[in-house]
Amino acid sequence: MAERPAVAVPHAVGPAYTEYVQLTAVTGVGDKERRQTRLLRCDPVGGDHPHAQAACRDITAAAGDFDRLPGDPVRGVCGAGSALYDPVTVSATGTWDGATVDYRKTFVNQCRLRLATGLVFDL
Repeated sequence: MAERPAVAVPHAVGPAYTEYVQLTAVTGVGDKERRQTRLLRCDPVGGDHPHAQAACRDITAAAGDFDRLPGDPVRGVCGAGSALYDPVTVSATGTWDGATVDYRKTFVNQCRLRLATGLVFDL
């Protein structure tokens, strides 16, 4: 019996993510510094972000421009904690709608961050 030639079997390929960002939030300084990092994938939604669906929705609404995120209008104003200086530096790197994302900004505190960016950096 003649041997059959080897045939390449296509491998299943996972979803092709065209929109993804590595998000980082750094709070505190020196030995009290706390760094959190999450991967957010959109279209389809994935990664290890705890609020992936909402984060993807907000970044989509801002057309990938992190300075235009809708923020969190539900929380209203920061109240008494608005003057507290406890800086949070956030960054996002990746690709969104074919464009490179490279965003970095420091906010006065977590409340100001949440007002400006909603759940995107709630890592």
